[in-house]
Amino acid sequence: MYKDVKSKKYVVKQVVTQLKRLPAIAYSLLMLGIFILIFSIGSNSFLNIYNIKTIGTSASILLAVAIGQVFAITTGGIDLSVGGIMSLVSVVLMSTFDKIGMLAYVLSILVGLIAGYINGVINARLKIPSFITTLGTNGIFISVAYMISAKPLSAPQSAYKIMDFINGSCLGFNNLMLIGAVIFVFFYMVQKYTTTGRLIHLLGSNEKMSWLSGVDVGKIRILAFTLSGAGAGLAGVMLGSNLYSGYPTLGSVYILNSIASVVIGGTAMTGGSGGVLNTLVGVLVMSVIQNGMNIIGIDVYAQQTFLGVLVILAVAISFDRSKLSVVK
Repeated sequence: MYKDVKSKKYVVKQVVTQLKRLPAIAYSLLMLGIFILIFSIGSNSFLNIYNIKTIGTSASILLAVAIGQVFAITTGGIDLSVGGIMSLVSVVLMSTFDKIGMLAYVLSILVGLIAGYINGVINARLKIPSFITTLGTNGIFISVAYMISAKPLSAPQSAYKIMDFINGSCLGFNNLMLIGAVIFVFFYMVQKYTTTGRLIHLLGSNEKMSWLSGVDVGKIRILAFTLSGAGAGLAGVMLGSNLYSGYPTLGSVYILNSIASVVIGGTAMTGGSGGVLNTLVGVLVMSVIQNGMNIIGIDVYAQQTFLGVLVILAVAISFDRSKLSVVK
């Protein structure tokens, strides 16, 4: 009897050990599969073509901002200004299109890049924690958007043609989904095949070792936040075009959603693990959950409670406690 109990404990211990060795993305994929199964049972319309395209469209916009956010988080920092950047970009796009035409898109994305660069400089050169830096700049970006226009701006008639194209479809796929795929490939290549991407990962893994290896830690931090700003800028352009409007609080909801997508995908808040591919899975999980809860009629306030619990669980799983002697 004693031997049987001991044998069962050994088996359980081995199973737990094997589960711990699984990469974080495996848990995310399992979560995605479970939620798809639950919502498809809960509603016959969940897996129809129209709803799948709806999920894909919303996921594409979230992917753009979250895929930039992951570079900031991979360094061990965080970017709380992505909502402000998206809002400012949408207002810039709508207010300048009549004057400069298609160049408004270039200008708007450039605004996102500059905003991210400013975050990086403040964080890296002035040595101000990213949480405080981006919390402050988020308010500044929203304030600038309000100064440009305190009320919502509708797209000018001259912009309808390009925005209709962005909201159109090609080969059965919504164009926003195709744009999201291009953005994913670009950021994946940056992370996987460039020196900058590898150094961002190294910095998050061990900042002291990076510095001892001769890495310009400040420069890499600036580049990471610039990439985050670029992602938010692209997302702001996509969202503004999708809604044919821009206003100073347009991107506020994407602050929590982008962070949630990153951590649900398995990227550790302490930095150094995870990445763009993980974030893609996290975005799909978030998009499926939000769409599914709406379809089966879960109260909007209850949805926020559920998402909050999910984020805490995701952080609990991915958090590398060995990097911190004290958790504050």
